[in-house]
Amino acid sequence: MPRFLHIFSMAGVAEMMCKYGAGDKVLQLDSLDPFGFAEHYGVTQRFEDITSLINEATAIADDYDRIIIHDFAEFAIHFTPSKVILIFHGSKLRSMSQPDREKYAKFPHYITTQDLWDHMPSATYLPNPVDLELFLDDKYEEIEPRTYLCINRSNSRKEIEATIRQRYPDIEYFERTSKEFVRYTDMPEYLVQYSDYVDWKFDYSHPPKTLPHPSCTGLQALALGLDVHDKDGLLLDRNLLIVHDAKRVTERFLKEYDTN
Repeated sequence: MPRFLHIFSMAGVAEMMCKYGAGDKVLQLDSLDPFGFAEHYGVTQRFEDITSLINEATAIADDYDRIIIHDFAEFAIHFTPSKVILIFHGSKLRSMSQPDREKYAKFPHYITTQDLWDHMPSATYLPNPVDLELFLDDKYEEIEPRTYLCINRSNSRKEIEATIRQRYPDIEYFERTSKEFVRYTDMPEYLVQYSDYVDWKFDYSHPPKTLPHPSCTGLQALALGLDVHDKDGLLLDRNLLIVHDAKRVTERFLKEYDTN
């Protein structure tokens, strides 16, 4: 079995890949993990600054067959090019210049949401994973009357919240900030207080544009048995969980790796 070292992690993707067989260790900045993925999965070494992280990564890189860098592709220069794999998750790729996209497309590269194909058409799609061992439907009980929740990042709140409330006037709108958030391990207990989740996400453009594909939180809510509504008010198909199951996603990644 090849050994994988993950550099950075977005929304716990690196930790989930380690749990299901595609990784031995994650090196992560403290500032990128306020939600506690490191504590939950126990495979992550955390650093206060980028210099310390990269120094540790280069020191141990020879112990690993491949180096998987999440989002921050600019740090690929520190490693043997033939070892590097890139995984892009969203905002970094959306804001990347065309020359940089062309440069990084020379490495094996993956995207976790399909809209990113517009920015890097040559990428392989690796669906955003949800850990179905943590997000279990057996915690969910029917709630009446129906209660709606939406969680979004701190971004143009006045405009985004007003847009969402036009369709869902009584929704509980939670803006996630550096000081106000729900820890990863506590998410199942928090989400099951509601019957419905509105998965209506936006990018950082001005004015903000709707993102078309299911978010990590939307998939978690779906796995718990909530009714999850997309940007158009349509219910997400529960068969999406087959596609986004972290175990299956990781197995697909390993199969792709073996064939290359």
